[in-house]
Amino acid sequence: MRKLIYLLLVLPFAIFVSCDADFDPNDDWSEKMMVYCLLDQDDDTTYVRIEKCFLGKGNAYEFAKTKDSVYYSPDELDVKMYSYWTWAPSTVVDSFTFQYTTTAKNNGDFYFDDNCPVYYCVTKGKLSLNCLYKLVITNRNTGNQVSASAYLLSDYSIETNTFMFSENKGSQNIVWTNRRNYQSSNSNNMVKQFQVNIRFNYTQNGKIAHIDIPITTRTNNNLSYEHSVQTDTTTILSSIRVKLASQSGLGWYGAAPFEIRISACDLSMFDYLSINNASHSSLNYVPVYSNINGGFGLFAARRHNISRSFASREINNELASKIGAFFNSIN
Repeated sequence: MRKLIYLLLVLPFAIFVSCDADFDPNDDWSEKMMVYCLLDQDDDTTYVRIEKCFLGKGNAYEFAKTKDSVYYSPDELDVKMYSYWTWAPSTVVDSFTFQYTTTAKNNGDFYFDDNCPVYYCVTKGKLSLNCLYKLVITNRNTGNQVSASAYLLSDYSIETNTFMFSENKGSQNIVWTNRRNYQSSNSNNMVKQFQVNIRFNYTQNGKIAHIDIPITTRTNNNLSYEHSVQTDTTTILSSIRVKLASQSGLGWYGAAPFEIRISACDLSMFDYLSINNASHSSLNYVPVYSNINGGFGLFAARRHNISRSFASREINNELASKIGAFFNSIN
């Protein structure tokens, strides 16, 4: 019996067109690639994860246990990215060559529990909002090629300057805007969805640690729109108590106990998450999202480093004292 082998790439936002992805199980074998890459101009390095997607006879789980059945060899693929001015889409502005490496991560993008091949390129300071980026992957042995295109996300900034709300005050606005100094007529740069988190930094046995408290997601339909959301001490305190209830050795990190962190994604990433996380009856067809030409997966833009931190002097004493009392009760 023929079985389709593929790895579903999980995207934690940390947080986001569709194409037909039908397989005929009686077709002859044909090569397909699973590709996953996120562009973020704030990151030092851009990573591409590439795996095999194929039909074969036998047990699918046994196939997946064989590394050569899932991953390409180090010299098998050419992985490149090209940039084009938005007003001259046929002229290459810059090119980026990705190198093969193996790594292991226990959380975040490209999660896996063993050394896994990825392709990387240092892109810090080399990406432009004025460009379209095209990822091109070529199999040197077969000539098979897949590609995808994406724009970077427009700039946005957190406008909230204080974190001084108290139990009596009840709530505080978190405000962020797309930067007024970047009014682009190119709607492709528009953020489709924001994810707002409060990060609580603390110490545990003398080392800095943190937890993230999700506040809201906000869909965006206007490049220059100002956004705001309210949060309150009850939400923050209850989240800290639940997430840290079983911990010990906790202490106050005075340099920056709180951060507002706002992540964002483009339309492709939004669609990917919306479709793949949708709830479907077992009797219904589950759609497969992909924007990879000739393959499957996702090439999209996101931002996850936009943040504003607040030192102890900017934190209301009542909130700090309640957290301190909780720490004392469980230490």
